[in-house]
Amino acid sequence: MNHHPRNILVTGGAGFIGCNFVRHLLTVDPAIRIVTLDLLTYAGSVDNLRDLSDPARHVFVQGDICDRALVDRLLREHQIDTIAHFAAESHVDRSITGPAA
Repeated sequence: MNHHPRNILVTGGAGFIGCNFVRHLLTVDPAIRIVTLDLLTYAGSVDNLRDLSDPARHVFVQGDICDRALVDRLLREHQIDTIAHFAAESHVDRSITGPAA
């Protein structure tokens, strides 16, 4: 089975791994369109995506993956055919700056 993603929802796309994934996809395939969904907690920053300047190919949405109505709307409006899930909060991240975390 060959699947050629065209419209991708990337959750957690403002975090370290997610933003690098988004950048990679935008570089390797000029036909891909990406919607990045991120809650922007301590683990993510919109600054990681600020220089992505092609609104026809990349849209950022601040929101929660637990908001079913939002996710359903994004899936419909952007005709999402693939989801890459990087949204997570890890206490490992917090333990680096505060070992008591």
